[in-house]
Amino acid sequence: MDEEIYKENILDRYKHPRRKSVPEKHDIHEGGVNATCGDNLIVFLSFDENGDVSAAHWDGEGCAISQASADMLMDKIIGKSMQSIGEISEEEIKEMLGITIGPSREKCAYLPINTLRRWLGEPGFGPV
Repeated sequence: MDEEIYKENILDRYKHPRRKSVPEKHDIHEGGVNATCGDNLIVFLSFDENGDVSAAHWDGEGCAISQASADMLMDKIIGKSMQSIGEISEEEIKEMLGITIGPSREKCAYLPINTLRRWLGEPGFGPV
């Protein structure tokens, strides 16, 4: 796929997110803010009896990159363990988005995964 198709996908996810909602029931929630530009989100997760993510939702406001990244990441983590979620790299986020992410937009793109990492208690992940 060329970058134009990915850009269209990002705009579609921004305008018509699939996983943006506040569920009535969830097991955990964690918020994150990109202080540089004001993007914010809350991630809501539910787990099955094996400890794998059974439902993933988010709510928040921000630029197309941060909001599309949140929506795509929620799709990606369903069925995964928290350990495997913690292993998702920045490179995987870039691949998921499919566009070149400049240094000024990296915090936007990584806000959702960094929010989950903070919940996991990974060192070095305080407020973004």
